[in-house]
Amino acid sequence: MMEKLEEMFEDQVVLTQQFSITNLMNCQQKFGALVENYMLVLIRSFAEVKDNGVELDTNIQIEMAFKSLSKDFADFTIAYKLGNNQLALTQLMRELQSYKLMLNDSDLV
Repeated sequence: MMEKLEEMFEDQVVLTQQFSITNLMNCQQKFGALVENYMLVLIRSFAEVKDNGVELDTNIQIEMAFKSLSKDFADFTIAYKLGNNQLALTQLMRELQSYKLMLNDSDLV
């Protein structure tokens, strides 16, 4: 009886993990969305995945963030990878905000 209960709960855990990973993989920055708001959504999603027992190291989180950003950040992504930077997600969020401000300022000129 206990084995059946354990199996049932194990299946539920796996389903919860799969669901949280799927939600994370489906994250995509919407056109015109503020990067800081989007990064906060991602950070919350990473925390949810971790709460469900899935460990994603920082490099994987950063790579997932880059793949889900709008095309506005393609040049930033290339520069980051070429520079071989190692940032935490909150630091990355600040760098992306600065980059977006710089883009907006250059559009005004």
